[in-house]
Amino acid sequence: MKRSFLLTLLIASVAHVAHAQMTSRPNPKDIEADIKKTQFDKFSERLRISYFGVFTSPTFYDMEKGNWDYAATSSKTSSFKGNRDSIPVNLFNQVSFNYNFGAKMNFVVNPRFSLWFARPKDSTQNIDNSTVQLEDMLVGFQGVVYASDDKKFNLWIRPGVRLPTSRASRDSGNAGFGTISQQLELGANPTYDFNKKWQIAAFTQWRTWIFEDRYNYSRLRFYTAPYIQYTIDDTTRLQLWYENFYENNKRWKTINKSKTGKQDPLFQDLWQDVYFGVSKDVTPKLNLFPFIGCFIDNAPISNKSFYIGGWISYQIK
Repeated sequence: MKRSFLLTLLIASVAHVAHAQMTSRPNPKDIEADIKKTQFDKFSERLRISYFGVFTSPTFYDMEKGNWDYAATSSKTSSFKGNRDSIPVNLFNQVSFNYNFGAKMNFVVNPRFSLWFARPKDSTQNIDNSTVQLEDMLVGFQGVVYASDDKKFNLWIRPGVRLPTSRASRDSGNAGFGTISQQLELGANPTYDFNKKWQIAAFTQWRTWIFEDRYNYSRLRFYTAPYIQYTIDDTTRLQLWYENFYENNKRWKTINKSKTGKQDPLFQDLWQDVYFGVSKDVTPKLNLFPFIGCFIDNAPISNKSFYIGGWISYQIK
């Protein structure tokens, strides 16, 4: 009886050790899953996703009249008077996928779309009339390429190209062409911090439109927006901006030959305005920037010159 008990105990012990070894041995499928998970984690750690939205109201004059059909945009060459754009009031949206692959600048893909708040049929342009309007998608690189030793001066740049998405361009149909339109651009933002309170900076952009196979200056824009920032505390900043759009005013005449021949580019101010607002970090991820703006290229200044707007940015990941 005793010998039988010892034999049973020995067999049970050997079986327990064997089972333990088998259960502790890693499954090849689990190893492969762990490797894939690690690779995905490395990719995810380098990826940042954010949202940015812009709203621009009609002018005070239009709002007083109850006209919310057109956003406020000043253009001396436009047939719309009173600082009106040719599209309805809308919220412009951008989702940015920013991937750091270890270089000086990150790779970015920025899909863009607009939500129209007025009747789409109010648009005077030959585009698809939909509440959700897909815009051109920007693909490029961005990052700080230079920083001074004291970290007070920084230079951020973003070379890129805007690719057509659901449609060729808002300019499709103009002058009988434009069904394919790429837009090359170079953005730059130098900043200088005098101290912890005061900063001066300027966002600049060079942008050219390429219509089909026409590589010329038919539409070339220089955008300059210097601004001053005053920091109140860790979450609140005051900002004063000045905007200047400088663009070829002979867009289609530059391409299309007329009886007088091809027109040389004529660069003029498209519009100028100033706006003042408060940048507020509502949460560590959410920032709101409401502002009031005024077009200063139209005299005299009146309620047709003022409008309100806002930026919203949210760090998704």
